[in-house]
Amino acid sequence: MVDRNKILSDLSKFAVDAMSTFSGVKEEIETIVSLRVNKIIKKMNLVKKDEFDALKKMVQKVMMENEKLKKTSSRSAKSKKKTLKKKKTIKKKSKR
Repeated sequence: MVDRNKILSDLSKFAVDAMSTFSGVKEEIETIVSLRVNKIIKKMNLVKKDEFDALKKMVQKVMMENEKLKKTSSRSAKSKKKTLKKKKTIKKKSKR
C-alpha cells in the first residue's frame, strides 16, 4: 500500500514537472516565432497602421478639395460661356 502511494505521488510530481516544462517550451516557441515574424515584417519594409491612417486622411482631404475645385471651375466655365453668348448677342444687336 505504501509503495502504491509512493508510486502515485511520484507520478503526480512527474506530471506536474512535465506540465511546467511544456509550459516553458510553449513560451519559448512563442517568443522565437514572434521574433522571426517581426524580423520578416521589418525586411518587408511595411508601413505602420497609424502612418497609413494619417496618409489616408490626407488623401481623402485632397480628393475632397479637388472635387470642390472641379465644381467651382465648371461653374466659372459655364458663367464665362453665358457671358460670351451675351456679348455676342449684344454685338449682333448693335450692328443692326
